Amino acid sequence: MRHKEERTPSPRPAGKGKQMQPNPLTPFPKKEGGTEPKTTGVKPSAVVLSPSPFRGGVGEGLQSEPTPPSPLPEGKGEPAREPAVLETTPSANGSNSPFPSGRGDGGVGSASGLTPSGRGDGGGGSPLRRGSKFLPLLFLLALPACAPKPGTSTADAEVKAVPVTVADAKTMPLRRTVSVVGTLYPYEDVTLSPKVGGRVLRAFKDVGDRVGPGEPLLELDDTEYRLAVDQARPAFEAELRKLKLTALPATDAAFEQWLPRVDAVAEAKANAELAESELKRAEREMASGVGSRQILDSATNRLTVAKTRVQVAETDARVTLANARRLKAALDDAERKLNDTKLNAPNPPEWSAWLKELGPTTTPLKYAIAQKMVSIGSPVESMPATSCYRLVIDHALKFGVTIPEKHAPEVITGQNVELKVEAYPNQTFTGFVARISPTTDTGNRTFGVVIGVRNGDGRLKAGGFATGEIVVRSDTVVTIPPEALVQFAGVNKVFVVDGNKAKVVEVGIGVRDKDWLEVTGLPAGAKVVVTGQSQLVDGTPIRVR
Repeated sequence: MRHKEERTPSPRPAGKGKQMQPNPLTPFPKKEGGTEPKTTGVKPSAVVLSPSPFRGGVGEGLQSEPTPPSPLPEGKGEPAREPAVLETTPSANGSNSPFPSGRGDGGVGSASGLTPSGRGDGGGGSPLRRGSKFLPLLFLLALPACAPKPGTSTADAEVKAVPVTVADAKTMPLRRTVSVVGTLYPYEDVTLSPKVGGRVLRAFKDVGDRVGPGEPLLELDDTEYRLAVDQARPAFEAELRKLKLTALPATDAAFEQWLPRVDAVAEAKANAELAESELKRAEREMASGVGSRQILDSATNRLTVAKTRVQVAETDARVTLANARRLKAALDDAERKLNDTKLNAPNPPEWSAWLKELGPTTTPLKYAIAQKMVSIGSPVESMPATSCYRLVIDHALKFGVTIPEKHAPEVITGQNVELKVEAYPNQTFTGFVARISPTTDTGNRTFGVVIGVRNGDGRLKAGGFATGEIVVRSDTVVTIPPEALVQFAGVNKVFVVDGNKAKVVEVGIGVRDKDWLEVTGLPAGAKVVVTGQSQLVDGTPIRVR
């Protein structure tokens, strides 16, 4: 509240001598006697300077309230000016003065201090005219008093609304995936080496070639193996001739049926039949009384010997059969070794199943030669085996990965997998979960998963690095622009529009993309502040641009 104080001049008695010349910059000179007026607790006030109605006094008076200007007598100076308002502040000595130290007479300020003479009419004319050169200074000092006080304006008292831009919290379908990294392994990977030793005579294939099942890859020098076959075959054939066979019987029962045809067995049986007939004749002669006991005993012994020889002949035939089988095995071994001098691509029984599983491919299903380890003339050993070729099937690949055990309930066989490789950064390859390990590695608490990847066109390379996403399910989530998120001291929050004010909502964050961010704890359709968050707190008035 503005406090004004009325000050009136007091007339000086006549004959007091010459008046003190006041400082032009001090409108309130000190009293005579050197004492200053004591003013305590006086607030700054506006002082109105007006022409004095007194003549011959100390000067023009100071009034606390603005009064209409009094015209000067005719011929005495100029018409009165508008009163000037001065903002006074308490000085160090407690006086209300617009200057650092005010001086006055009896505690009453005088406008005569603005004139060099200090007299009201000594020089003739208006005192304000004589002190007009100080009016600009007084006007500048009075400007702060005319300015409105801080906080007193109604417009300033109102909090300004912060301009912001907003966006809607939208819903979108989001696939939940498990990220994996790993190596692409070939569907089949086999390293070949001959079963016998020798020197490489020919090499038919090289790295990058494709071979079908059973196609030859290399050939060793087979001279000694061929000689071994030539030795084993005659011995085997000789045993067959003893048995009057051209090939070994398939079973023992079949040989038993063939046994009577063996020469030694047939001969023994014939002798046994002869001995049996002689015995019967001797028995008849003995019965008729013409024979002798000696002849009967001899016939009986010859029959017993003949039957024994039949058994021996049959046993020899069986032994010959066993020996023939042994020689046949030796012959087979020699022939196998001879055949092993040629290294061929494998012909697995699963080949037909693989063809059905892979379906149509750009190139026929064949082995690809990944490595060739020998050259013509290189020696090859059977023990330890010397590796010669490495073959792979890359029409289908196995993506081997390890997954943390916390995802075990989510990953199941048959789920789709999306893969990316550095060779094709803008292309996505598809696969499926083929195998899941039933155990967890105790070292890193992960379990193994094998993902099948079709590679009929052969663009993916076995042994390459790949990243993948196993699609476990699809959810509908709420998303906001990434710039709407405010993070401070570990707290994630957004500002939403609540009427004409901003409201803080704490949210949880999920999947982040360059254009959107998944959040929880925020309803769909809420309007979130995108720009201007740095000037907001909970409840701040806002204005949507």
